[in-house]
Amino acid sequence: MVSSKTEELKQQLRIRLGRFITTDSKRHHPHLYIALEKIRGTRKPAFLCGGAVRDLLLCNSHTPRDLDIILGYVSRETLASLFSGDVEGETGLGGLKVEVRDWSIDMWPLQDTWAFKKNKISGKGFSDYPKTTFLDMDAIAIELFSTRRQKRKIYSKGFFEAISSKTIELNFEGNPAPGKCIVRALQMARRFTFAIGPKLARYMVSYVRRMEIEELAQIYQRRYMSTRVTAEGLHNCMKIIETQLQTSSKSPVKVFAGQNGDFVERDSNLSKSNGNLFAMTE
Repeated sequence: MVSSKTEELKQQLRIRLGRFITTDSKRHHPHLYIALEKIRGTRKPAFLCGGAVRDLLLCNSHTPRDLDIILGYVSRETLASLFSGDVEGETGLGGLKVEVRDWSIDMWPLQDTWAFKKNKISGKGFSDYPKTTFLDMDAIAIELFSTRRQKRKIYSKGFFEAISSKTIELNFEGNPAPGKCIVRALQMARRFTFAIGPKLARYMVSYVRRMEIEELAQIYQRRYMSTRVTAEGLHNCMKIIETQLQTSSKSPVKVFAGQNGDFVERDSNLSKSNGNLFAMTE
């Protein structure tokens, strides 16, 4: 049974996406509007997914600059031809990276989704896409263009529950870049002051035990263009996570607190060196 809170969030999302791709983009962001109209012109089903959807819902005054779009019944070659003058290369998982003025658009045919191509997930439709994301906070796909008098289709797997509970949880473990996934989860938890779910917390601790913490810090620094994130800070963060898991293995872990996203103080020795080590730049 779908909760009334989830229905409320879905309605907000539909309204904000509609405003973003029509009123806002047409009036204030003409280059983005032209790009979206190219996609509409293919008459193929297209869904917005990932961080832009999350930001539309959680950051009402923030205009998403990075869009992830999946399309059905279209080839990669067709997309490359459609945006031939704007394609800047490939994404890490083989999609097209399109640059339109101040916007970065990653787009790919639905069938080229990594987990589908590797047969990691059962089913290969738009409704199955939310099964493929590492985090439940990304497990969302909303129809980009709806027909008149019909609601935009929304497919999700824990996305609205994560927002309601303010907890980020592991959704699909089989990702080819776990280090990048971990730093993204930490940055997201810091940015929104969300807790980390127990499954995700255990995954983080287990993975970090198998790699050098300096390597994780380098991934963080490259991804968020900041040298403020240090190996020491990440080490302390993982210690906080591990300590809370030992106290309660089934409860969400609170790593960050307050508007600045500082570490939760669990140990006086750790908190002295934590400071504000995580850059808020996502």
